[in-house]
Amino acid sequence: MKKLKLLFVILIVACTKSFAQDRHYSQFYADPLGINPGNTGAFNGDLRAYTVYRMQWFTVTNPFKTFTIAVDGPIFKKKMRRSDYFAAGILIANDNVGSPRLNTMSYNALVSYTKYIGGKQKHDITLGYKIGYNIKTVSTGAATWDSQWDGTNYNPAYGVSESGGGGIGYLDMSTGLVWNFRTTHLFRSALGFSFDHFTMPNVSIHGGRDMLIPKLGVQWNIGYKLSETSNTTLLPSLMVAQQGSSLLINGGVNVKYVLQEHSLYTNNQTDKAFYIGIFYRFRDAAFVTFRYDYASFSFSAAYDATISGLTPATKSVGGFEIAIHYRGFLGKSLNSKRSTVRFF
Repeated sequence: MKKLKLLFVILIVACTKSFAQDRHYSQFYADPLGINPGNTGAFNGDLRAYTVYRMQWFTVTNPFKTFTIAVDGPIFKKKMRRSDYFAAGILIANDNVGSPRLNTMSYNALVSYTKYIGGKQKHDITLGYKIGYNIKTVSTGAATWDSQWDGTNYNPAYGVSESGGGGIGYLDMSTGLVWNFRTTHLFRSALGFSFDHFTMPNVSIHGGRDMLIPKLGVQWNIGYKLSETSNTTLLPSLMVAQQGSSLLINGGVNVKYVLQEHSLYTNNQTDKAFYIGIFYRFRDAAFVTFRYDYASFSFSAAYDATISGLTPATKSVGGFEIAIHYRGFLGKSLNSKRSTVRFF
């Protein structure tokens, strides 16, 4: 059983190395700064903070765990003219891959500039840039090897001839562009284009050259309210990413139902809304999503079932995610420069 688990991890790490090196969440729209630097500051408010946690494949080996925490918001808004503004953010992420443990810790700073284009449809474009320092390590302390097989049983007292763990630190850079627009107050859209790892850093732990492959991505998030009086909004989301020979396609729709809206004329003092959605990751997994909004906070979760070639090993159990978002205003008055609800 130990050898089966180790073989599973080796296969996953090999696939990660060769094809899809980046972490990603099923709720990709819940990690706007990780998906595209052009989302930095592009939201309705003065401050946004969020965290996302994912655990997967816990039925086969030690769970693969991914964690992100981020904060961003506009800066210098009082000195800017019209509706243009700068924004800045910080993103910290950790990715821990089973046992033997392949761990990547990432510290990122982001900046962006939003240019208001105007017109009846209220277009604006945000250009973002991200620079990060990453620490990648591997620990083989919990692994078992062929050299520890005594011919009959596994014997931990036997020596290990394979090489041990190690680590490397490297700089990584990404950029992105997001076009936000709305035709009416019933429809809004955010179309993004991202270019990650364009400096192709060397990520080899044991020397030599192992260049991180650049990734091109497209993201499209739409919000469509069914009517003037409806409490229901459809929120389709799509993400397509190409990294080397790997193609990631992730899409679906959330349905938002407003339970209560804040009003100055009634006793309603808090916004409340509930979401439910269904998504599909091409040739990998299908998953459902849930979300609840309360005032400035959002609480969401997702559960996905594996439908790929790993289904027999995982018994269709994929991953579980939770996310918490905060988006608010500083001061008593709303900032008119960000009057459109954007990515999340």
